[in-house]
Amino acid sequence: MKRRNFYISSAALIVFGVLFYLAKPEEIAAVLAAVAFHEAGHIVALWLLGLHIKGFRAEARGFCIDYYGYTGAAGHAAAAAAGPLAGFMYAYAASKYGTELNNSVLYLSAGTSFLLSVFNLLPAMPLDGGRIFGQIATAVLGDSRGESLSGGVSFIVALGTLMYGVWLLLDGRGAALLVASIWLLLYQEDRRGIVKRREIL
Repeated sequence: MKRRNFYISSAALIVFGVLFYLAKPEEIAAVLAAVAFHEAGHIVALWLLGLHIKGFRAEARGFCIDYYGYTGAAGHAAAAAAGPLAGFMYAYAASKYGTELNNSVLYLSAGTSFLLSVFNLLPAMPLDGGRIFGQIATAVLGDSRGESLSGGVSFIVALGTLMYGVWLLLDGRGAALLVASIWLLLYQEDRRGIVKRREIL
C-alpha cells in the first residue's frame, strides 16, 4: 500500500481555528459534509482515470490533492469537474432528505454544497473551473496561448467577482462574496505549465 502524505500549513490552522471559534457546531458540520463530498468526487474521478494520489495539503488557499499519472487534457478537466458535480449531487440529496426529515443541518449543508459548487465552476484559478478552462484552452490553442488566455480570463473573473462582492456588501447582503473574491485575487498563481500541473482543489 502506497503511503500518502498529508500536510497542514500554519495559515490553514489559523483559518480553521477562526472558523471553529466563530461558527456554530451545526454550521461546521454542514460545511465539512459539503467539502467532504466535493473532495470525494475528485478522488473517485482520479481513481477511475487511473491516476494516483500522492498526497493531500490543507493550505490557506484550500484543500489540495496532489496526484500523478498520465491522462490527456480531457482527463484532467474531468477530474477537476468531478468535485463540483459531486457537490451538486450531494446538494440535491441533502436538500431532499433534509426536507423530509426536517433536518436543518442537512438543509444548510445542501445550500452550502450548492453554492460551493457554483463558485468552484467560475473560470478563475485556483478554482476547479479555472483548471477546466485552462485545460481546454491549452488543448485548443497550445500551451503558451492557452495559458495566456486562461490567465487573462481568470484575472477578469476574479476582478468582476470582487466588484460584485463590493456591490452586495454596500447593498446590505453580506461580505461573503467580497471575502471570497479577495481570496481569488490573492491566489492568482503563475500558470506556466498548467497542463503539467498535478493538483486539484
